[in-house]
Amino acid sequence: MPGIRLSDPIGSLAGDPVATIRPTDTLRDAATALAADRVGLLVVVDARGVHGVLSERDVIAAITDDADLDDARVRDFASDHIIQVEEDVSIVDAAAVMSEAEVRHLGVARDGVTVGVVSVRDVVDVLLEDRREPAS
Repeated sequence: MPGIRLSDPIGSLAGDPVATIRPTDTLRDAATALAADRVGLLVVVDARGVHGVLSERDVIAAITDDADLDDARVRDFASDHIIQVEEDVSIVDAAAVMSEAEVRHLGVARDGVTVGVVSVRDVVDVLLEDRREPAS
């Protein structure tokens, strides 16, 4: 991520568009969407708005609990709370939120509305790039 620094706003890393899924979709639909979009988190939405998130870990936990991927619904395994920060928060401060909340994905919001998702990998990439650049 050339040119991006830890002090830059987290919004500069937010993926666009946000990978979403409906609460009524099956876990198989979710697993397919996670793989197809190459993401680790889906934002659960319907016509009324955002209802939470479903992570790859949630899908694995459901499988471990013997959930039938073709019958089980996203709404039954998704978290109803999305941990997010506003897009103008610095990358380093957003990383602190991720660490404190013990999450690998963080929602990025604009005026409270989720507009992107950032993964811990995105933050690590900036950290490594920041370390490679010579100090001025």
